Formats: sequence, C-alpha cells, structure tokens
Amino acid sequence: MIKKILRNKAVSAIFGLLFSFAGGFAFSGTTIAGIASFADISLAGAVSFPYSVAVFIGAIVRCIVSNSIGKSIVKIGAMSIIVIVKMFSAGSSRPVGCGISTAVGVVLSGLAVSLLIDEFPEKILFYALYGIISGFTAYSASELIRSISKKGIVELQGISGCACGILYVVLISALCSADIPYLNAGLILGASVTLAGSYFHGSMGGIICGALTAGGAVLASSEIGLTASVLPLAGFISGIAFRGKIFFSAVFFSLTIFMLTVLLGESASAELTMNIILGASVFVATAPYYSDKWIHTDTTGNNNIPNLREIKQNFLSGAIEAVRLDSQKISAALSAVNDDDISIKRTAGAICRSCYKRGLCSNEMSEISDELIPILPADCAHKQEVLKNLEIELRNRTARQLMHLRYSEDLKLMNEHLKITEELMRGAGKQEDFRYSASVSKKILQKLKSYGFNPLRATAGYNSANRLIAEIFFDIEDTPDSNERICSLISDELEKKLLPSDMVSSSSEIKTGVYEPPRYELDIYTASVCAKGSSMSGDSHAVFTGSSGKNFVILSDGMGSGKSAAVDSRMVINLFRRLICSGMELKPAVRLINSLMITKSREESFATLDVLEFDPDLCCAVSVKSGAAPTIIRKGNDVIKLTSSTFPIGIVEEAELTISENKFSDGDMIIMFSDGISENAYLFIKELLIHGSSIREMVQEIASKAEVFNQADRPDDVTVIGIKIKDNLK
Repeated sequence: MIKKILRNKAVSAIFGLLFSFAGGFAFSGTTIAGIASFADISLAGAVSFPYSVAVFIGAIVRCIVSNSIGKSIVKIGAMSIIVIVKMFSAGSSRPVGCGISTAVGVVLSGLAVSLLIDEFPEKILFYALYGIISGFTAYSASELIRSISKKGIVELQGISGCACGILYVVLISALCSADIPYLNAGLILGASVTLAGSYFHGSMGGIICGALTAGGAVLASSEIGLTASVLPLAGFISGIAFRGKIFFSAVFFSLTIFMLTVLLGESASAELTMNIILGASVFVATAPYYSDKWIHTDTTGNNNIPNLREIKQNFLSGAIEAVRLDSQKISAALSAVNDDDISIKRTAGAICRSCYKRGLCSNEMSEISDELIPILPADCAHKQEVLKNLEIELRNRTARQLMHLRYSEDLKLMNEHLKITEELMRGAGKQEDFRYSASVSKKILQKLKSYGFNPLRATAGYNSANRLIAEIFFDIEDTPDSNERICSLISDELEKKLLPSDMVSSSSEIKTGVYEPPRYELDIYTASVCAKGSSMSGDSHAVFTGSSGKNFVILSDGMGSGKSAAVDSRMVINLFRRLICSGMELKPAVRLINSLMITKSREESFATLDVLEFDPDLCCAVSVKSGAAPTIIRKGNDVIKLTSSTFPIGIVEEAELTISENKFSDGDMIIMFSDGISENAYLFIKELLIHGSSIREMVQEIASKAEVFNQADRPDDVTVIGIKIKDNLK
C-alpha cells in the first residue's frame, strides 16, 4: 500500500517537499569541525528547484526559532543564490551543475558578507575552501539521487559508492553536533550502520562502516571521535566472530564495544552505553526489512573485469560462422565444376574405335554431336550396344542429379543448424542485466528444505527494473507436485507477493520459478471455432511466462484441419514453450523448431507460428511471425496491422521470420487470429477496436461472425486471441 501511495506523483512530491523542509530545518543548526555545517547548503544545491526552496524555508524557520539569523547570514545568502540559479538554469539540476552552483553561491555570499563587515582579505581563502567542500558534497548528493532515480537502487561502488561515503561522513558529523539532551544521534546511527555492515556484509563491511562513522565523529568533535574510534574494531570482530540471530548479534556487538572501551582506558559512561544500546536497538528493529534489492555492493570485486565467458563464446560463435561460410564457398566451387556430362564421344568412343567398319562408317566420331540422345548411323554394327551403354549413363546421371538435390537440401539444413548454433552460443555468452542476490537464494533454499523439498540450487536476483526473479532447480526424480506450493512458501519467507512461472524439464533436472508482479500485465481472452465437418481444431495456442519474467502469447495453425493439423500445431507450441522456458532466445528457438518440423517425418507437415513476447517492465512487445495471419493493434486512437509474407514453419530449411516491435500503454489492445479469419473481416475488427471497450466481447464476436465474412468453399478453423494492456498503478 505504501509503495502504491509513493508511486503517485503528487503524493511523492509532497513527501519530497516535507523531507526537504525537515532536512533544511535539522541541518541548519549543526556544526562540522567547530564551524557551521554546510549540510543544509549542500542539500539545497543537490535537489531540484522546488525542493531546494523547501530546504531554504526549513533553514530560515530554524534560524528564526533559534534566533540565529545573524550568525547564519552567509548560509542564507548562499542558499538564496542557489535557489535563484536553479530557477533560471536547467543545467543546475545536473550533478556537475549542482556542485558548481553550490560552490559559487557560498563563495559569493561569503565575499559579500566579508565586505560588509570589513573582513574581505582575511576570509577569501576560508570561503573558497568552504565553497569547494560544500560544492563537492552537493555534487556527491546529486550523483547519488540521480543513481537512485535512474536504477532504483543505492550503488555502493564506483562513483555512487564514493558519493555515499562522503555523504555518510557529513551526515554523521552533522548529527553528532546536533544539540539533543543525553543523546547523540550520530553515534546512534553510526552504531546501527556499523552493526548492519558487519552482520550483512561480514568483517569488511563492519570495518568500512565503522571507519566512516569514526571519521564523521572526529569532524564533529575530538571527544566524540575518540569514543567512536572503537567502532571499526567492533565491526571487524562482530563480522568474524558472531553472525547468528539478529538480537544476539546486537548484544554481542554492544558487549564488544563496552569491553574495547574499558581495554583502551576509556570510561564506559552511561551516555555512551545508552547511545550504543539505542543504535543496536535500531538495528534489531530495522534489520528484518533490509534487502539487497535496494542496496548493491560489489561483493566479488570483479565488476571491472571483462565477461570472459561472453568473450570466449562470442569468439567460438564467430569461428562456427567462419566454418559455415567456408563450407558454402567450397560447395559452390564444387557445384560449378561440370563433372560427368553425358557425351556420345565418351560413351561410344571405345566401341567405335574397335569397330571393323570404322573406316566405312558414314558418321565419323568428329561429326558426332554431344546430344543427349545422339543420332547413330542406320548401318551401325554396334547400335544396340551403344544404346545400352547410353541408357546406363542416363540412369547414372539421373541418380547423380537426385543425389545432388538431396545433398543441396542437406547442406541448407546443415547451414541452418550452424546458424542456430551461432545464435545459441552468442545468447548463452551474453551478460544479462541481472543482479544476483546470494542472501535471497539462501533463504529460498532453507525454506524449501525445511518443508521437505530437496532443491538442487536456487538463483535469485533482480532484473533491470529491480523486480525479483528466482529460479529453483530439482532433480527430475524429486519433482514437486505443484509450483503453486513452491511459490506460496517462498512468498511467505520473503514476505512479498510472488507469482509462479512455468515448470520445464531437461534430461535430468526440472526448473520452476517465481517472480514479483510487474507494473504492466495482460488481460487475455480466447475463442475458437472448429471448421465444418471437423471434430477437432487444427489451431493451438498457449499463454505462459518465461524464465526472464516476460509474457508469451503463441498461436499456431496446422496444415488443414482435424487431428493431423492439431498434431503439428501442438508440437510447435510445446517445443516453443519448452525452449523459451529453458532460457533460449526467441529467434534461435523458432529456427530450431523449423528444423525439427522439417526432419520429423517424410510426409509434408507444416504449421504457422505467431508469437507475441511482452516485456511487462518496459511495456513493449515483439511480434514474430512465420507464415501467420496478420495481427491488428489499437494504440491509443490509431489502428495498425502487422503482416507477414514468410513461409510457415516446416516448409523451407532456412526459417524466414517477420519481426516487429511496438511500445504500448495502458488500455491498448491486440487481436491475434488464425487463417480462418478472412481479409473481409479486417475492417469489421478495426471498427470493434475503435468503438469497443470489452476485449472479451470483441473476441467472441469476431469468432462467431468469422463464417459470415469467409466465403471459401472449405472454411478453416478459427482461433481469436484478444489482449489488453493493463497498468496496475491505475
């Protein structure tokens, strides 16, 4: 519910303004290294214009309440300059622009104030340094905000990681200097973050978080910094020695800090003890809600290393392509050679040379033409023998031509298989935009094992839209009865709604999966009508979700109607479903199915293929057709038709595909249908899409009236699939 509220732009803007106001109010009275903190200035410089105004107002309110407007005149002047620059300059909202405008605002405000109070020469260097530091902090904050808004996650690596570290130090320093009786907000937050780093990311996480906390505390006060100096060591010890239950980890961490302060000769004051206990309590309360969905750390340290598997497999794919091209060149060169031409000189030459009538023959060898059936002299003594040899040569030539034809077909099929292999190799080596989560994978395995399942492994992570997708593998002999039960258990463990994807098997394993519901989904309705005189439709269709979380709608029309056509179409559907759910990409899957349909039997057998691949995160769809009927789409107020001039699956060795891609929005509709719908019905379908609203009623009406528009003597089976795009946020 909270996520849906925050996704509303108006509500998000209100929350953002309130947060900005609170930040300006809270940071305005803080200090860093004994001087006024620049946290509020940097916050005003990092955010966009309306939010910078809210920060500015919050700072002014704090100055009025604390009666410190005179002391904060430089900061107020700097923020007013920043607000004015953001009002008139779009470039100031970029990270570099934020940093420059903040630094310039501080310097100009400082110089103006120093001129008024006659401190101009002495304060130049101070305000320049103050402006550079505050500008760099604003740049870091803007870079972090930009990364979060673009990717939806906090990147603790690269530029974003550096920005996070800088902002964390500034935040701790500001909070440590906040005037709160008996409490130190900086130490409370620092202890909580250090404990979280050691618990979720081991000793290295504890050291880094503890060191950053100690650095921020030192900037606030040397006394507080001395107290916080034990945090890196405590985080290191906790990360190595104890990572059990959340509560016991917090107790161990607190005791470790207490003992370290005693060993270092520091008095374990009641104030320090209370702050550490409060920090541990914050960790205990928030740790169950921690998720690596929102925080990305490079635990492998190999982000900058090239994807070696992709490089090797792409090179191997290129080598296979080179072999295929070389074989085609060699085959073409050999086919160009004129071998085994029928020549009467060769077939009859030996007989004529040994004939006793050679000198008297009226048709000498030099005059005999290279005809397929040559004219022999009427008085030829060996006429029957020559004709017999010629007949043998003709039979051999016919056999050679048949073998050459068969060889050509086999060569085309082999080249197509090599192309499929190339695409499979490239697809397998391609690095997906998928962020693996070891913690979620471990939770899934533990949950399933605790309920009697025996999964071999689980791979869970987040796709480019930060949506959870998990795959679970079982031995084929330990196949679970239902993936619904698997999905329910994982949903309970992760405390989020999940949907199951289709199960698919290999020779020894079976795979199932779960995924978070996407923003967009498809409302799908179908209607089918058998051809007259047929008890079974030759059309087949399926709707399923692949391993990547994409939706697939597939329609296949077998040759003719009845049982034989149904066998072909169902074979195409089942093969496609298995290959896609196994992780194969769209184009090589269709090519492989085409090859299998060609080689499955000696009898002529083919079926059309119409596939719609829908990406629910980007709200776009790829249409792939092989001999299929058109697809009619309504996008907004426009109606378009997707056609295909290719052959159906199973006719030619090299599969021909018609591929098109379209972007959709909420309420758009797609109508897919088989060849039983004639062209006469297209205008009727267009009118329904323009004026209709119920996709279910449209599908039923199109199917029921298909015979009216089709005047063919032998009407075909009819299948209509209606699809409507739905935005879950609306």
